[in-house]
Amino acid sequence: MQSLPPVNRRFLLKSRPVDLPEADNFEIDHAAHPDLGADEVRVRIGYVALSPWQGQRLKDFRNYTQPFEIGQLIDCDVLGEVVETGASVAGSYSVGQLVTGRLGWQEYAVAKPEQLMPVSNEFSPTLWLTALSSPGLTAYCAMDLFGRPMPGQTLVVTSAAGSVGSYAVQLGKLASMHVVGVAGGVEKCRHVVEKLGADACVDYRSDAFGDQLSEALPDGANLVFETVGGAIADAVFANLAMYAKVLIVGRTASNNSDRPDIDPVNMRQLWAREASIQGFSRYSYPERWRFARERMQALCRQGVIHAQHNEVVGFEATPDALRGMLSGKFTGKVLVRYERHGIEAAS
Repeated sequence: MQSLPPVNRRFLLKSRPVDLPEADNFEIDHAAHPDLGADEVRVRIGYVALSPWQGQRLKDFRNYTQPFEIGQLIDCDVLGEVVETGASVAGSYSVGQLVTGRLGWQEYAVAKPEQLMPVSNEFSPTLWLTALSSPGLTAYCAMDLFGRPMPGQTLVVTSAAGSVGSYAVQLGKLASMHVVGVAGGVEKCRHVVEKLGADACVDYRSDAFGDQLSEALPDGANLVFETVGGAIADAVFANLAMYAKVLIVGRTASNNSDRPDIDPVNMRQLWAREASIQGFSRYSYPERWRFARERMQALCRQGVIHAQHNEVVGFEATPDALRGMLSGKFTGKVLVRYERHGIEAAS
């Protein structure tokens, strides 16, 4: 067993934010390391993954996820290194092995085997938290089960530079669709076209956003991969083709708000185009996760998937990194690196 620091530092929810979270909404708890059970392993956290649903769970209103309780550890997917094994699992896990699991904002975690997934050295550590984790698998499952992309049709992806939308863009292009992204800012739009391969990307921050979106969609959108909601979704709905499908994978604008009236408004266009709406939550399809991961692994081996992430360094930086992600500061997935300890950063 590797030596442990005197205490385990953990981020707990101290108070609920009104809008974007501040550092004062969290407190650092210094907890004693629990004894390890025979059927448990101790993991040193190397990377924590930040996601929009963490911002949603900080607030106390009804949503598709359970709000964090005051004093609760902030939950998230992590990648870490096994530093100690219980007697009954020593044959399945070894010290130094890399694993992923939902273990939260803390430097060390004790977990049972069913909470963990061992990962191989075939792919970089950060790839296991991006293309091969929730962002990539959410996009693949949603497109595979309900999107059913068809060659030659037009796909619109909102938040196309985001952690999930960036993979939807690439999967659409791999299916030979005409892909139009929507993103915030010139640099993000350039990234969506030049790095992700979209045919066009429209800046929703532009004063001419509505006109530019219509110009990019002269024949309308056949499939919409929707993760934002609010005014952006309404603008897209005004440009649907007949019999379009709207795949709702997230609602950032409304899920982070207690105002359901902002999402959506432009229902008349959905009716006028006889469009269908399909909601998708990855939590409802755990049986599809393994298949999606195998397919995304194959695409990564072929070199046809671009995995974008931002690395913020330091345990103490976690709350500010979450605020930055929720405010649209970053392109792609946001990871916070706590310690290296044998976990190599991605190239």
